[in-house]
Amino acid sequence: MTILCKPSFAKKDHGQGAGIPVLKTIWDLFDLSLLFFQSGIRNHSGTPAWLLAFAYICGLINHVDSANQNAKFSTKVPFLRQLLSGEIISQSAFSRFLSKPFQWLWFSLGRLARLQENSDSRLTDGDIILDDTKVEHPHGKKIPFLCWLFDSSDKRHVWCINLVSTLSVLKNGLEYPMLWRFWGKASQENEKQTKLDLAKQMLLEVRQVNNARLWIAMDRWFLCKKFLKWLMDERFDWVTKAKRNTVLFSKIYDPVLGKEHYVKLNPKQLLREVYPRIRVLGKGSVLSIPDIYIKIPFETLTRKGKPITRQRFLPIAAIAATYEKQATEGSVILLEEEYPATFKDAYLLISNRVDAPEEAATANARRWRIEVFYRMAKQNLGLTSCYARA
Repeated sequence: MTILCKPSFAKKDHGQGAGIPVLKTIWDLFDLSLLFFQSGIRNHSGTPAWLLAFAYICGLINHVDSANQNAKFSTKVPFLRQLLSGEIISQSAFSRFLSKPFQWLWFSLGRLARLQENSDSRLTDGDIILDDTKVEHPHGKKIPFLCWLFDSSDKRHVWCINLVSTLSVLKNGLEYPMLWRFWGKASQENEKQTKLDLAKQMLLEVRQVNNARLWIAMDRWFLCKKFLKWLMDERFDWVTKAKRNTVLFSKIYDPVLGKEHYVKLNPKQLLREVYPRIRVLGKGSVLSIPDIYIKIPFETLTRKGKPITRQRFLPIAAIAATYEKQATEGSVILLEEEYPATFKDAYLLISNRVDAPEEAATANARRWRIEVFYRMAKQNLGLTSCYARA
């Protein structure tokens, strides 16, 4: 008897346009079509603007990263053909829609407000991740917000967009982008804005729709003492990694003077002292170091009523931990590439929450989500090859 080989089938886990019905359900849940109309983004080229945006987003999810390919994609997918009622969206319609200056910031504020109205997406227990990324655009010489910047990941200067953004990470696992700003080099002194100014703008806009006490997990680039004080004044808790030159203080008792005083130290020195205790705890553990302070500036008046800036000591949570080469899901340890060791395989986190060092370490671990978000946007959604027009 002849033995027949097993039949081979094409591996098709999903058809073309799979997942679009789920996306449309989420779209209708937050009524984004109405939000387009309320934001002044209405009909374009005879087609409702929300339908153009929805069709283009469906193409991006299916790795279609150009207006021409997206126009072809919208005619092939059965769900989009049904949604468009036989109408065909041309490549020029997509291009003109993407290059027209709509009020996208107003739309984002409305989207954020609607997310806070839903109990499943409301940011009450979670973090706001603050970070910036560089999107290279070597051929857009006349686009106004492009500039030459040094990319620390590639160790080279790139002609790029510098995007400052916030990402919401809830404790239930839900993530969604919040707000963004473009940072650019201004020629006029009165037009200059730092990334810290842009971060304050976004966080104040978050405060308009959410008054909960939230964590701000950020890169060490945002470690500025005036900014840290501003966060605490706005009822934000913050956590970040200490820089190598961050000046810390420890309170000790001097038997000669008979009183306590502050001694200056740096993160590497502090980690060297506690490193034997970290090794005993093992990988995946964190160690809270007590009685650590930093100087925070505050505004006050002199006896003659003149404004003056003084410094005061603020107790902080200093948290020592070790990195590992592969971070597991739910781990409070970050990857080696993102957190280089300040002493052997240890790094130091600082936070204003002296009472909750473990919570601060967990909040900081979720900061890695925005790195993954940007990586997926660049590699899978075509962020680095998006349509641009001067």
